[in-house]
Amino acid sequence: MPGLEDLAFPAKRVTGATVEDRLTESAVERILPARYLETDEHGTVTETPAELFRRVAAAVAELEAEYGNDPDEWADRFEDAMTGLEFMPNSPTLMNAGTEMGQLSACFVMSPTDDLDDIFDTVRKAATIFQTGGGVGYSFSHLRPRGDVVGKTGGIASGPVSFMRVFDTMCETIKQGGRRRGAQMAILRVDHPDVGRFAVAKHEDGSLENFNISVAVTDEFLDALGAGGEYDLHDPRTGDQYVATEHTERFYNTEYADTDADTDADTDRGVVESNLWRDYAEDIPGIDEYRGTLVEAGQPVSLPAGLVWRLVVDGAWRNGEPGIFHLDKANDEHAFDVAEHPDHRIEATNPCGEQPLENYEACNLGHVNLSLMATEDRPLWSEFESTRTDDEPLTDAVAAYLDRAVDWERLDRVTRLGTRFLDDVVTASKFPLDAIEQTVGDRRKIGLGIMGFAELLAQFGVRYGSDASVEIADQLMAHVDHVATHTSHDLAKERGSFAHWDDSKYADPTNYPDWFRQHTGLDPAEWTDGYPIRNHGVTSVAPTGTTSMLANTSGGCEPFYAVVYFKNVGRDVQGADPLVEFDDYFLNVLEANEVDVETVKDEAISLLESGSYDGIRSLPVPDVLADCFVSARDVTPEQHVRVQAAFQRHVDGAVSKTINAPADATRDDVASAYRHALELDCKGVTVYRTGSRTGQVLATSREETEEE
Repeated sequence: MPGLEDLAFPAKRVTGATVEDRLTESAVERILPARYLETDEHGTVTETPAELFRRVAAAVAELEAEYGNDPDEWADRFEDAMTGLEFMPNSPTLMNAGTEMGQLSACFVMSPTDDLDDIFDTVRKAATIFQTGGGVGYSFSHLRPRGDVVGKTGGIASGPVSFMRVFDTMCETIKQGGRRRGAQMAILRVDHPDVGRFAVAKHEDGSLENFNISVAVTDEFLDALGAGGEYDLHDPRTGDQYVATEHTERFYNTEYADTDADTDADTDRGVVESNLWRDYAEDIPGIDEYRGTLVEAGQPVSLPAGLVWRLVVDGAWRNGEPGIFHLDKANDEHAFDVAEHPDHRIEATNPCGEQPLENYEACNLGHVNLSLMATEDRPLWSEFESTRTDDEPLTDAVAAYLDRAVDWERLDRVTRLGTRFLDDVVTASKFPLDAIEQTVGDRRKIGLGIMGFAELLAQFGVRYGSDASVEIADQLMAHVDHVATHTSHDLAKERGSFAHWDDSKYADPTNYPDWFRQHTGLDPAEWTDGYPIRNHGVTSVAPTGTTSMLANTSGGCEPFYAVVYFKNVGRDVQGADPLVEFDDYFLNVLEANEVDVETVKDEAISLLESGSYDGIRSLPVPDVLADCFVSARDVTPEQHVRVQAAFQRHVDGAVSKTINAPADATRDDVASAYRHALELDCKGVTVYRTGSRTGQVLATSREETEEE
């Protein structure tokens, strides 16, 4: 049985004389024609993959002329990075750059106010955004809770969840730019009076299918949770402690559990009043300790933090939602001191959660392909570690290893180019709303991230989730963040800082020394007059989805889902059946070690189709490869969280990552993962228990891909 050191792990490289040769068959024949290539009025594809990348590069590089640079030169550089699969921008940029549509941003945030006209105007604006290929995140925290009196009419407010259903219905009928179904994120503050209704809004599979939902937790809530106490709910209109109405009683109090739902209807509006204990609590373990009269009409409301926590954890265990968004942490780490500048307060994220955004901000994303950054002559980590002395810290050992294993010159070049590309995107994009154009232009936030992390670890012979992998994530992302930030600084010297720079922490680094040092690696004492910067945020880590499929690498900072799997990417791409995807680097390693690749592929497909695929060890390959190509299901939730936290420490935005848990994980396991993520200062966290939802995007059996 060969050991790891007996096997060859070639450095991953992109080969092929043409662009089509460098892309996978799925990318050329399915993904690009369905989503990205231009078509005529009859739907016939009218451009090649090579022409797509030239179209995008030329459109974005046009902006270089405004700063006295040669657009053709930069178009060539941008094109080389994309066709070399070193860098890939977000989908709307690939779809729309150089076209009449011209909207290049991935997602936006715009939150409705507590006004009926504004709520439905937000619905209209969101529909416009979906048509351009973008997604939308909303905070519904400003909407008055169910049961509040509406002053103008004397009627009763229906609450945030009811309006979410309006947004959901709209989204169901509109595809983003005719190519992608609309993506939405709904966020509600944990101290909103309807937080209970929100936490159970997706209790049944199939509810609000066009939304991801997250509860925005606060430090006050977390302190109460840790102390086993209560916390106050707040009136979204006044900010004061909320005074309960009869409708608040009906939902939270046990005495209404025996009331028949039909007799508890609001007859004026025809809406059935739900009750937590009658409709949801029966199958939520541990919730009975909170039974009783929790609220009293006419009195200020406080809730047991443990009750709300159990509702959130149960939903995540049940079907992956709600997630958690650490609202105070996102604002503490913001480029603006929101206590001094409350207009810059963040309330929501984009649909995937990697970009906490101010109202009417956009996320303009691009991704550096780490899988191409390994040096040719690197040793395996196990060989290098064997020479490590007992007193050498892991931090120092990993730093020394990466100096030999990473092509820093290439990584720096692509990081600088990606940062510049995204700044040009901000200027080049035709935004769908004037408010968005103004806000994005004033702040110029971008989100340079990474993909291919799992494939890079495999080239090092490092198990994902190990201590070494966490330290590698920490050091790599710190490097990318610093280089991107320094590039934005250089762009500011060439083009000027973003318009609101004077209000930002960058204008006063000595007042925020730890924050400044974290994101620049520089001494704030040397920047007493401020640190000019072009973009108020430069980095985030997105899931990458189809863009990593185009780049033929693993998604974002995720582990391999599996070395072979089904992928649901929509019937427009895949037809009636999901795509069968193999990790390309896994096949490269097999070939380099003279394993019959076709035999392995045939066996893998047979196992997938029969539902008997049980990981890499079920394939005719050396067992030792299992640790290099560890699947998401074999990484413990704690390990998932530690990797996410390592990336989070070194991004301006956030990290979109799934904390995978096995099918037999308990609610306590989910709660533990949530707590661990919050303790390690993750801004957001989502836990998904295998098999808890129908129609999974990624699956290792056909049954898991099927929708009800």
